[in-house]
Amino acid sequence: MIGILFIYWIWKAFSNLAIEYDKNKWTYFLIGLGSYYGATLAAGIIYGFSVVLISGVDGLDDEDYNSTGWNLLFVLLGGLVCYGVYRFLERKLEKERELQRKEGIESIGVTEEN
Repeated sequence: MIGILFIYWIWKAFSNLAIEYDKNKWTYFLIGLGSYYGATLAAGIIYGFSVVLISGVDGLDDEDYNSTGWNLLFVLLGGLVCYGVYRFLERKLEKERELQRKEGIESIGVTEEN
């Protein structure tokens, strides 16, 4: 159930960002979703490799390595990476908007020469 809420929040945030800057909202939603699940998956893979390096393959069956605490940490890391991607896209789109405004103001009164 919490996973569905995360998907909704990601969709809402990234869609609003895309609408604000006149971009495709589904593309930005997929970027947000990919960043969240990608970071969660990467954290899990890194954790799994570290367990194998420390305890060997038999360590993966140990109950100490499969706990709710670790899962919450992976979800938190996924959320932080998703927020970072959101802020990055927000700054990038704001810079693009400022550049378009600046180019529009500087081109007033300039005639094209062929």
